[in-house]
Amino acid sequence: MTTTEQRPADATVTVAVAQRPGTEPPCADGVDVQRRGRRVSAAVVDGAGHHPDVVRYAAVVPPVITHTGIVLGGLAGLITAGQMAAAYDAPPHACAVYAAMEPGRPTMVHWIGDCRAYGWDGQRLTLWSTDMTMGQWLRINGGVPVEIAEVHDNWARLGLAQSAPATCRQVEIPETTALVLLVSDGVCDQVGRETIEDLCRTCGADPQALADHLIAAAQPDDDGYRDDATAVVMLLHQSG
Repeated sequence: MTTTEQRPADATVTVAVAQRPGTEPPCADGVDVQRRGRRVSAAVVDGAGHHPDVVRYAAVVPPVITHTGIVLGGLAGLITAGQMAAAYDAPPHACAVYAAMEPGRPTMVHWIGDCRAYGWDGQRLTLWSTDMTMGQWLRINGGVPVEIAEVHDNWARLGLAQSAPATCRQVEIPETTALVLLVSDGVCDQVGRETIEDLCRTCGADPQALADHLIAAAQPDDDGYRDDATAVVMLLHQSG
């Protein structure tokens, strides 16, 4: 599935979305884009597993994040969506990343879990988010061999249900970084940094082409499993 948000004639931000389900249906990724004036907010949500409650939760909370975020900010969006997990007998686990882009301002990014935010400034790709996984925690605090940390990279320590001011992370991407990517781990786990950088270099002026190529590049792993994959590409058209 691919969709492109049609921007008004006076808009200076273009947003493109691409998504495809993995080998285990149904798709447990969710995505939403919301625009108010020249401000655009987008969210990618990655549910853990494919239980019907997880799939439903991942589908309903992205609009909550974007609608709340565009009014009150990304932290409020993540916390509100996190509270909704308590509506289920067993609160679903899901990770999320949110970004708000507006001309003349830095791009605000909030996240919890291991969905990622990348930025391309025309020369270099930067990973602006930090995975909240046990593997990353072990790298920083555990003093263990790299091989052991890598085994735990698929263990997200925090998700939306744990969203709070102390658990969610935030970063400002400078306005000079005109291209921002939001992806679920179905993309970043299977698409290497060099490939993402090459795609930004060759397709950066065409957000929909970039989003489609990111999804297409996410191939099955060694066991033949292909995770759900979602990508949002936000491009700020610089004035002048």
